[in-house]
Amino acid sequence: MGPTGSGKTTFINRAVGNPDADHESTSYTKEVHTVRYPHSDGVRNIVLVDTPGCNDSFMTDIQVLAEITWWLITVYEKSIKLHGILYFHPISDHIIRETAERNYHIFQEMCGKDYCKNVIFVTTMWDQVSEEVGSEREQDLRSDFWRAMIALGSTTRRFNGTTESASNIINSLCVSQMAECRTLQIQREMVDEYLPLQLTSAGKVITNRLLNSVSDLKRLKKGPKRRSRATRITVTLTDDPTTSQSTGTGMLHLNSSGNCSVEGYPNALAHVIRALRAATGGPELVHLDYIRDAIGVCLDIALSIVPMMGTHHAFFQLAEIATLLINMVVEHVKRVKRSRISADIQTAISEFSKEMKDVQEIMEDLARKTPEARRVLRSTDVRIISSCASSMRAVCDTLRSTSSINHDFGSMDDGFEALKRGLDVEICSCGISTEPEQTFSP
Repeated sequence: MGPTGSGKTTFINRAVGNPDADHESTSYTKEVHTVRYPHSDGVRNIVLVDTPGCNDSFMTDIQVLAEITWWLITVYEKSIKLHGILYFHPISDHIIRETAERNYHIFQEMCGKDYCKNVIFVTTMWDQVSEEVGSEREQDLRSDFWRAMIALGSTTRRFNGTTESASNIINSLCVSQMAECRTLQIQREMVDEYLPLQLTSAGKVITNRLLNSVSDLKRLKKGPKRRSRATRITVTLTDDPTTSQSTGTGMLHLNSSGNCSVEGYPNALAHVIRALRAATGGPELVHLDYIRDAIGVCLDIALSIVPMMGTHHAFFQLAEIATLLINMVVEHVKRVKRSRISADIQTAISEFSKEMKDVQEIMEDLARKTPEARRVLRSTDVRIISSCASSMRAVCDTLRSTSSINHDFGSMDDGFEALKRGLDVEICSCGISTEPEQTFSP
C-alpha cells in the first residue's frame, strides 16, 4: 500500500522476476490486483497484493478505500489473514504533502494498533537522492511521521530496485512458518461489528475531512449574513423565488429547474450528519434497538451522499426530513418511560426503518454510477422515496395521536411538500455551479 507513484507495482515486478518493468509514472493501478508466485523454499506460495493509492488521479479517497476494503473483507470471510503490509514511500519526496499525510492517516486507522507489528514502511527511489540526504529524510520519517506506528512495532526497510532487495523485504515478513497473522481493524469493524464503511475508523478520516472542508467554506463565505433559525433548510421549487417552504438544518435554495447553491448542499448535509450522530449517542436509546436501527440507516444514507456531492436533491431532502422525525422520536422517548412507548409507535418506526433500507440500497447502487447518472431520478427511485415519505407520515400521525408533546409537525408537513416538488425534478444540478448569482444564507 501507499500513495500513487510510490513504487508498489515496481516492487511487485521486481519480486516476481520482471526487472525490465518501468517505474510507475502515473496512476496505473485502479483496482486490487494479486500476483502469486512460488517462494524460494519450494514449499510455499507468496501472494502479493497491489492496491490503488489514496491520492489517485481518477479515484476519490472513499472509492480507493472501498476498493481495498472489499478485497480485505472477502479474504477475511474466508478465514485468510495477511502476514503483513508493506507501506511504500518515495524517499525522493523532500516534503510530506497533504495528500501523503492524509493517505497515511487512512492507512493507520485501517490497520489499528494491534496490526502495527505486521507493517513495514518501505522507502523507495533511493537512486534519486544522495545517501546523506536520503538517510536524513529516513530518520525524520522514523522519528516524526511514522513514529506512532513504529512505537507499536512497525519497522522500516529500503528498497533499492532489485529483485534481491524485494525478496529480502518479503522474507522479513513471511520467512517464519510461525509468523503471527493478525486481523486489521477495518476487517474487524466491518465484518465482526457490522459497521458501514463510512463509520469505520478509516472511513471517518475521510468523512471528517469533508465535513471540515464544509466548515471552512462556511467561515470563508463573504457578504452579510441573514439571521435564520438554526434548524431550518429553505427549499424553493417554484417559478416564484419568493415562494418557499422550510424544513431542517441549514439553508439550501432550489429553483424550478432543480439548481441549488454549491455551498448550501454540503452545509445542510453537515448539519444533518451531526444531528444524527448526536441522536445515535443518546443514553435513552440504549435498549431501543428499533430506534437505533432507524437512526443508523438514516446516518448511513447521509454519509453516503458526502462523497457523491451532486446526487439528486431528493435523497438529501429525504435524509433531512428523516432527521427531523428522529429528533421528534428521541424527544418523545426522553419525555416518557421506555415501557410507555406505545406498540403503534414501535411498529411505525420499524416500518420507517425498513423503507429507508430500500433507499440505502439505491445509494449503494449510485456509488457505482457516474456523477451525471446520480443527478437523474428514476421512476423506481420516486416510488421508493415516496413510500419512505408515507412511512414517515405514519410515524408523525402516530405521535400526533399518542403524544402530549407539542412537536413541530408544521416543519414535517412543509418538508413533505418540498419533497413532493423535489420529486418532480427529473434531472437536478445540485452541487453544480450553474447559477452563481444565487445566494447562500447560513
